[in-house]
Amino acid sequence: MNAAGGKLWLCLVDDNGVLETEPTCLELRDGPDAGYAIVAFRDECVHALTALSPNRVVILDMEPGGRVPKVADMRTRFTAEALLASCAVDAGVTCVRLARATLRSRLGLPRKGAVADHVASVFDTPVGKYWTKKRDLAAVAARAEIVGE
Repeated sequence: MNAAGGKLWLCLVDDNGVLETEPTCLELRDGPDAGYAIVAFRDECVHALTALSPNRVVILDMEPGGRVPKVADMRTRFTAEALLASCAVDAGVTCVRLARATLRSRLGLPRKGAVADHVASVFDTPVGKYWTKKRDLAAVAARAEIVGE
């Protein structure tokens, strides 16, 4: 899972490569009925975990450096990640956080540049919709977790 643009982008990866999945992302909406949004988001997480049936959920940490995110964006991201992790644990699915430095080390990626700059060296062909800087990073995180097993 990779958080970008206010959404948690999902990608399922196995030993053979990237699999096209539905849903492609989960989104925690906020607003005056935030409590209802949390309940709805948990339901979406349970639905996605049931539909995709992963043996592990990998949450990719943020890219260090760069622009400083808005507090509201950080709150939404961390809440969504925590809710997804909670749903995974409730479903008996292992959930891990993966630092980008660990990802780079496991996959032998250079330290220079963003992880997104090196996706093509791990997966040479985009898979499905919303690939670039969304699902591609989720796929690379999953591959790094598989390599690290």
